[in-house]
Amino acid sequence: MMRKAKTEVTSDIMLKGSADLGRRIELLAALYTKAEEKVNHSDMFRQRNMNYSMVIFGALMTVGIKLDDLLSRAIVSGTLFALTVIFCFWDRRWHKTKHGWDYSSSIYYKKMEEMVNEPNNDITYKLYYVEGERSAEWFSFQPVVFYFLIIASLTSFFLFSLLKVMP
Repeated sequence: MMRKAKTEVTSDIMLKGSADLGRRIELLAALYTKAEEKVNHSDMFRQRNMNYSMVIFGALMTVGIKLDDLLSRAIVSGTLFALTVIFCFWDRRWHKTKHGWDYSSSIYYKKMEEMVNEPNNDITYKLYYVEGERSAEWFSFQPVVFYFLIIASLTSFFLFSLLKVMP
């Protein structure tokens, strides 16, 4: 599937001030609702991503602890690290998308306010505001959990031996 160029997605769209106010508000309200749905969708995928990564991490740690062969442990440890990094990057992408849509919905709300207060003014908006992606935090709860999982997967080769000795 080909991705649209950013210029197409983020180009300005103008609603003329002389147009029907009700239809203009209806359009921005629909855009606001759609953006809020996208925020919820992104949050759901981030949580699902976190759940899968935790289950896979636990399963591979269990397998690694039960193994006696050093080569097998190294393979499981490498696989664990690779999967954890992939899940971390995936979470980052969904996190940025969530913030982009969250910012977009707040802009739509402000544009609706502006339209109600000044009905004859032209309103310019974008379908998606990429600027909002920059506000995605690097050290909120879920990213920090992924960072700990990456550190644990890096040390997992040694943790396998340590945890095997413990009763």
